[in-house]
Parts: sequence; structure tokens; C-alpha cells
Amino acid sequence: MNKIYYLFIIISLLINSSIAISLNQDEDLKIIYNFDSPSFQKIQINGTIYDEITIPNLSTMADPGLPSLPIKGGYISIPYNSNVKSISATYSNQINLGKGFIIKPGSTPVPMSHQEQAQAPIANTQIYTSDTMYPGTLYSEIGTYKCKGFEILVLTLHPIQYIPKTGEIIFYSSIEITIEVSEKQNNYLESRGLEEDIIQINNMVDNPQILNSYPLKTKTTSMESYDYLIITTQELKEGFIPLQQTQEKRGIKTQIKTLRDITLTPNYITPEDIREYIKQQYQHNGIEYVLIGGDADIVPAKMLYVYGLDEEKWPYETFLPSDLYYSCLDGTYNNDGDDRWGEPTDGENGNDVDLFAEVYVGRASVGDLIEVGYFVNKTISYLSTSNSNEYINTFLMAGEYLGSHGVASWGGNYLDLLIDEASEDGYITSGIPSEKFQINKLYDRENEWTANDMINAINDGVHVINHDGHSNYGYNMKMVNGHVYSLTNDEYCFAYSVGCMAGGFDDPQGSDCFAEYLTVKTDHGAFAAIMNARYGWFWSHSTDGDGTRFAREFWDSVFGEKTPVISKANQDSKEDNLYLIGRSCMRWTYYELNLFGDPTISLRVSEPPNTPDMPNGPQTGKIKINYEYATTSIDSEGDDIYYLFNWGDGTYSEWLGPYSSGEEIKEEHQWLEHGDYQIQVKAKDEHGAESEWSDYLILNIPKNKNIQFPFLEWIIEQIYFLKMFFLN
Repeated sequence: MNKIYYLFIIISLLINSSIAISLNQDEDLKIIYNFDSPSFQKIQINGTIYDEITIPNLSTMADPGLPSLPIKGGYISIPYNSNVKSISATYSNQINLGKGFIIKPGSTPVPMSHQEQAQAPIANTQIYTSDTMYPGTLYSEIGTYKCKGFEILVLTLHPIQYIPKTGEIIFYSSIEITIEVSEKQNNYLESRGLEEDIIQINNMVDNPQILNSYPLKTKTTSMESYDYLIITTQELKEGFIPLQQTQEKRGIKTQIKTLRDITLTPNYITPEDIREYIKQQYQHNGIEYVLIGGDADIVPAKMLYVYGLDEEKWPYETFLPSDLYYSCLDGTYNNDGDDRWGEPTDGENGNDVDLFAEVYVGRASVGDLIEVGYFVNKTISYLSTSNSNEYINTFLMAGEYLGSHGVASWGGNYLDLLIDEASEDGYITSGIPSEKFQINKLYDRENEWTANDMINAINDGVHVINHDGHSNYGYNMKMVNGHVYSLTNDEYCFAYSVGCMAGGFDDPQGSDCFAEYLTVKTDHGAFAAIMNARYGWFWSHSTDGDGTRFAREFWDSVFGEKTPVISKANQDSKEDNLYLIGRSCMRWTYYELNLFGDPTISLRVSEPPNTPDMPNGPQTGKIKINYEYATTSIDSEGDDIYYLFNWGDGTYSEWLGPYSSGEEIKEEHQWLEHGDYQIQVKAKDEHGAESEWSDYLILNIPKNKNIQFPFLEWIIEQIYFLKMFFLN
């Protein structure tokens, strides 16, 4: 079944009533986007009445003071070894919606640490008195990017045009994008052509049939291939060995490499050296995950340049540590050679830098073996936690008073958008299902809460914390770093905060940040956290803040797109917002959201499959002969299932699948030595929720009683190995 499943995904088209795709004989790509009719409502901001326009399933975009209009992100696959030569757009079915509209202007981005009253949205006089159509174009080109060797053009589409002086609004119900392509030599990471890569890109782009132009390759396994790379120092390496062993038992092949494996001068290693090594491991050994095992002064982070729009200073600019640099591996991040890495023109040939991930990265921001022990123990404990544990169902939303900012005055107003389905601000996201989980709230909006309330909540047992409030390097969730030592929980949590600076692990103030304290300073607290390295951002008088965009898409990835692996959900939240990268502080936030935790961890948010049946197959056998074993499992939610066999000889199968719930699966293995072997199997669903190990079947491989001489048996074994050598 699994091969049929992959084939179906690869050859299937994205059947979407709003998108039509064609490739004509001249090899121009043509994609038609259709839009539903817009709707209007009157809103009042500081005594001024504005018109707000929305279109179903479309987001809105506006820089401060400019008209806030619906847009759509376009993600278009470009054929293999092709270059975008030109882009053009035409419209059909123009509809004049009337005059006299005063469209709401874009709000001002505000740092989360800003407590004074922020400026309400003020219309830009130059734009709002103009008789020139705004934005005046049917599309904006964001850039062409590479993701695992597949080229993707990202656009924003503008189905609404506005003439501010007269208030006239024109709606185009259909926009056709034509892309002229030309042949080019591929200078980037080559596509691996793997089924899992194609499936991922298939779910990202609007024209997945173009993926058929990329060569499909068969995944080969070798002694060198593995899944998970841990990069640390020689001094810290031994502390990560228990994590490596645990991951191996989970079917995740793991290697630990030290800085000395990367360079002969580890004391002078650069982020460029580390990124190049990760790229080599991705290309040659097929890694998917990377854990950076050390603080920034042990395993350095790349400092990326960012600037943002702030009412007090424009632009506000700084440098921040970003492990995104180790995740997105195509091309350079400093094309012009200055000290500002990560500028929008710092990619190859002056284009944007790579913003799609090849590998998924987390950081254990540890400084010594004691901290490594805390990190590893908490990670292993969470990986071993049963879904039946009561605390797994408990989520906590912690919202603070942000200042006098209209609807943006309360963090709870933002956090409410992370629960169930939310359609505010023109786009739809799936949030934490309130029918499935117990969602507790600490909201200043209702009752002011304190650090002790948060400490008690964590100690009582909470699985996930979402926080929206003021923060600093040593302060978050109303706790200072020292409060972490008051935590006594042995049921560890995951924390996601949009607050300022709590994830600044480069320690600009000379001490470790709050995210480090929460994850590695004690044997309590959190097993992982996602936090900002510098300012977090919200919008005054609006719930459409930059930080909230990423938080909503994170939980949409977990519950809507069924991707509960925390590193993948973090990256998906960024890629889903890529079409907005030029808006206010979106690039800033894209760079600064770092994961403090093991990147392979899947949040326990779905019911795992039933424990599989005990493997069914031979119970006696001989060495060097393949034997087949069968099993099956049921998933109560009807999800597809993957299986992992433990052969009892220190080896494991790969995760096999996907298979339908209840479908019997079979797998072969051979043993090379005589003895008794306990064969077990476990299952996981398509979201990563793992079952317990099955009961074990004992396989006995006795020594051949007809062979009385050990030397003769040794000769026979050598003949076998020589045969295999020459056949291969």
C-alpha cells in the first residue's frame, strides 16, 4: 500500500477550485487564481470610522499608514533546471464596488516590551489624497527560493485596487500569472528526488504537477546514511550519548560530531564552517535534523542583520543570533561582503537569502556537562511520556496587559486566536481544539496574575504554555531567571512566547537568557521552548501582529497541517508567512524565532495507534537467512500508520509505511550470529504519536549440531561473506 500511496501523491494534481494551471507549448507557466467576493464592515479606531474589506481565505497587508487590503500568497513551482525569465499578470471580470470608501490604514508595529500608549493607525496623507490606483499592480514578486533542490517562486497577489482620493474600489475576481522560463545550469543544492521531499513540496505549491519534471530517485541506505546530527564539543560529547541511544531505539539514526570533526582548529570555528558541514551531511548522508549542542560561546550562532518599523525610530535595526542559518542551506547569506548578513539582497546574485529549510534545527544551549544532563534527561523523559498521562491534556494561555493599544491592549486577545479555528484578520488557522484539551487561562484581561501563579501552574503539571506579554533577556511569563529554581515539576512542558528577548542566547547583557534557564539550568521546567532573540512585535489597535502571525501558523501546522514535530512546525510557521516577508517586522521575526530543544520531538497531541500485535513469524531459524514477520495495528482516529521493528540483535528497521489502519504489514530480517532474539514492533501515526512496544516473539537460532568442528563452521561463515562481497 505504501508505494501506491507515494505514487498517488507524486502524480496527483492540486485540485483547487480557486487555482487552474497550464503549461503551454512554449513552456510558459500559466496559473489562474480565482477569488471569492469581498465583504465590508465599518470599524471605529479612536473616533474615526473606517471601512474594512476582507475576502474569504485571503490575508491582509499594509505597512503603517497605508491602505489595508486583501492579498494572497502564491507559491509556484518552477520546472527542473529552469530560470524565471519574466512574470506578467492579467485580470478578468473587473467589478467596480463603488466609491466613498475610507479603507482602514495599517497599524503601527510595537515592541512587546513597550508599555506606553502606542500611536493609533493614522492614514498616510500623501497616499490617502492621491488619485493614483493603489497598490497599482496585480502582483508583487517576493523572490525565487530553493527548498531541498526544488525551485519555488513566491508572489503576493492583489485582487483589490483602491483609489484613495475618490474612495473607489475595484475587484478582479480572477488573476492569471504567466511565467516565462529559460533553461539554466543548476548552481544550488541538487534535488535529492526523494519521495518524502516531493510529498512535502507537493503540499506547499500551487502547481504540484510541475514536480514531475524533477528526476525521481530511489532512496538508498548505506552505512553512512543517518537522520539526526548532534554537533557539540569534545568536552560535552559524552553527555549527549544517552540521547543518541534513545533516538536510535526510536528508529532515528543519530551521530554525534564534535567541532574537531568539522575543523582542525575548533577554537576558531565559524558559523560558515558549521553550515558547510551540515550541508555536506545533508547532501551525502541524508540528515533531516540537527541539534546544536552548546551555548553561543561554545557552538557559535550566525548574527543576522534586521531592521523594523517602529514609531519611535525608523528604521530600528540590530543584529540577532539565528539558527535559521543552519537550516536553510542554499547559497550565501552575505552576497555583498559587508558586516550585515541576511539582508534581503544578500542571496545569490543579489537576490534574497534562502528562507526554505533543508534540515530542521534545535539548540541545547548548554555550557557544561551538568546542563547537558538536565537537557538530555528532560528530553528523554518527554519522549518516554505516555499519551495517557493526564497532564498531556493541559494547555495554559498566559496573557498580560500590554498597554493602552485598543484591541491590542491585552495579550489574551491575541492568545484567543490560537484556540480552535480563527478567521480574524482575513486568514484562517486551526488552533488548539478546546473540545479535546483542557485550556486554562491566566489573563490580566480578567484577573491580574503573578509569577507565583505561573510557578504553581507549571508545578501542578502543564503540557504546553502559550505566552503573550512583556519580556526581556532575564524575564518572561512574569518570572525572572531566579524563579526557575522554584520549579519542581517532573512533568515537563513546552513553552512558546512572543515576548521580547527571552531567547537572546548570545547573552548581550552578560548572563544567560530566560529560555536557557527554563530548558537547561535545572532538572525541572521545560523540555523545549520557542522564544524571540530580540524584540517581539505586535500591532497597535489590531490583532494582526507580526508575532501572532507566526504563533497562529505554528499551531495551524500542528493541528491543521498535522505536523506536530516542533522544529518542523516552527519552520512551517515561517514559510507560510514568507509572502509577507516585506511587511513591517516579519523578516525580523522570521530570523529570531529559535527552538531551544530537540528538533525531533513531536508534541503528544494525537492518540497513538494501538500497540501492534506481537510479530508473527518463524520462532526457529538459521543464520544468514531472511525470515519474514507480520504485524498490524489499529488507529482509533483512522490515521495512517508506520511501523518500527526491533530485531533483538541491536538493530532496528527503518520506520516502514505509511500503511492503512488495520492493514497487515510484513518485513524481513536476517541474523548473523547464533542465539535467542526478542523481536518487537511499535507503531506511530502520521503525526508522530508512538505506541508502546508490542509483546516480543522469541527467535531461536541454534548452532548446527551436524558441524562438530568450530573451525569448519568458521570456514563456512567466511565463504558466505566472500560471496556477499563479490556479489556487491
